[in-house]
Amino acid sequence: MSLSTKIAAILTALILSLSIVGGFVQNRAFSSLFENIETAEADKDLRRVKNAIRSEVDEVSRIAQTYAVSDPAAEFLQDARSRPGFVQEHLTPRKLQGAAIDLLFFCDLDGRVMASQVIEPKTGEPIDLLEFPRSELSPSHALLSYFAAGSPDVKGIDHSGILSTEKGPLLASSQVVTGEGVKKRGYVIVGRFLRDGLSDRVEQRTEVEFAAWQLDRKAALPPDVAAVFDEVTSSPAPILETSGDGKSLSIYASIDGLRGIPELIIRAKVDRDITAAGKTALLSGAITDATLGLVILLALLYIVNRVVLKPVKALTDHAVRTGLDENFRAKFGMEREDEIGVLASEFDQMMAKLEQARSALVETARTAGMSEIATGILHNVGNVLNSVNISASLVSQRVDGLCIDDLERLSEVLTENKEDLPRFLAEDPRGQHIQPFLSALVVQLAEEQKCIRTEVTSLSDGIDHICELIKSQQSLAKGTKLVEPTDLSERVDEALRITQRVQGVDPELVVVRRYDDLQNIKLDKHKLLEILVNLVQNARQAMYSVSGPRELILEIRAKGEDQVFIAVQDSGIGIEKDDLTRVFNMGFTTREEGHGFGLHSSVNAATEMGGRLYATSEGRGRGARFVLELPMNPPGASSEEREAAERSSVGSGLGSGGAK
Repeated sequence: MSLSTKIAAILTALILSLSIVGGFVQNRAFSSLFENIETAEADKDLRRVKNAIRSEVDEVSRIAQTYAVSDPAAEFLQDARSRPGFVQEHLTPRKLQGAAIDLLFFCDLDGRVMASQVIEPKTGEPIDLLEFPRSELSPSHALLSYFAAGSPDVKGIDHSGILSTEKGPLLASSQVVTGEGVKKRGYVIVGRFLRDGLSDRVEQRTEVEFAAWQLDRKAALPPDVAAVFDEVTSSPAPILETSGDGKSLSIYASIDGLRGIPELIIRAKVDRDITAAGKTALLSGAITDATLGLVILLALLYIVNRVVLKPVKALTDHAVRTGLDENFRAKFGMEREDEIGVLASEFDQMMAKLEQARSALVETARTAGMSEIATGILHNVGNVLNSVNISASLVSQRVDGLCIDDLERLSEVLTENKEDLPRFLAEDPRGQHIQPFLSALVVQLAEEQKCIRTEVTSLSDGIDHICELIKSQQSLAKGTKLVEPTDLSERVDEALRITQRVQGVDPELVVVRRYDDLQNIKLDKHKLLEILVNLVQNARQAMYSVSGPRELILEIRAKGEDQVFIAVQDSGIGIEKDDLTRVFNMGFTTREEGHGFGLHSSVNAATEMGGRLYATSEGRGRGARFVLELPMNPPGASSEEREAAERSSVGSGLGSGGAK
């Protein structure tokens, strides 16, 4: 990600975060305010509904008052026979509809019903109510118990309120009928159902959608009302609930009836216009803030790009070109007095110093490289020279052990008796032993010749390997890789033989060979032998001080379809976990006589061959295992390149012929 992209992302995230945080804070701060305002408005609407219902009750009371002071009503209660047309005049369904009432009862002072009528508000048909029997009302009836029998001052006393019936809530009022006088003649009860038309009239008056339910019919309540039933009936304060879609607010409250206990539960619904308008205002504010933030962001990006990013990009491009061209002398030359100008100036000075340091480093690296190559050659040649020296010593010993002295004495004896040689050979005891002596001498010389030939062959192989080591270094310098089909098992056994000549044969060492049949693997066999000689020699040295069984496991296995690994495992002193990678560092050794270069040169050789060399061990005293992984068919030099390299080696006096 470029610097400009990062800065743009950071600024965008910052502006966006500020907008989000600002919107969140505003929403939290103003949402509660809007909710409080809506709650207050909902409470006002609920009070308006209650007041409207109270007004309807008062209207019923006024109608009851009209009957209470009516002389015809008083006369009818005093003597029904005196007013035979009273019922037709006042208690027919049509008369009740005309008076906008649904119930009208006239009772005497004992509660006997003198005349009564109850109609269905919708149809106007007469109906019966359990709470209002047609024959007689009990003195304990909710509308009669209020008036104490025999009370001297009852004129104008009103007992009104809400009463629950099986047909719904009834707005009812009962008053004492006195006519124009003061003497009690009986009671009049007027009622109006809080249903249909009356509810519509209350909604029109209050402009509030509301509904009412009797508390004695909990099973018939709507689910939302039933859910808040207990809370509403036990709380003197209204209960607020938000609709599922969040667009309306429902406020619930109970209303006490004639019995002095809650008779109704009412619900007023209020649209959440205030919250909606508030949210719209907040959204508009958020859009305005976002727009302003975008403008600020674009302005900041323009300023940052012009003042910072363009100069930094120019400096970066200059640095990239300098790295690609390696022209450390090129100057950027930015004339600025701010931090970027200081950076450009320091970069130019740093490049000048780097050019000087590079020149010195190239010379130092050249010297160090020559030294490391020479060290590698000497170390690997030294390993083989030990074997060559032993072979030369054995040849010298074999030559010194030839029976030359015996042949000289035989020659002297034959010379002394040359005048009569047949007689000497036939009759002289010394002459008779010459033939057996010569036969034995032939056998002995043939054995010595065989041994000398074996050691000479080993000596020649060692010298050839030394020549190949030097030749491989020349090939490395020229970038040529010499690969050829190689029998891995022969290379491993040859490395074992070389180390045996140097370190001697250990009669207690058990060598275990686990070889897959891998004969024609293309690789640099001389470089492979360098690595194997180092690994086998180190393994044998690691078991010198071990008192228990000494076991050397040599393993050759295929790994997949394109790799092979060679493992050398010993039962020696083992390697600490922290040293498993350090053993390959140049100069690292755990032996006093060691140089710390064998494994270092081996791991480098493995890398040059396209493979890798690594070690594993379970710790001190648990032995170690070195694994060389190689590709089966690494990219190598062509036959023409190989021949050219060999001709170059021979021409320089370092080929096999020159060495010999």
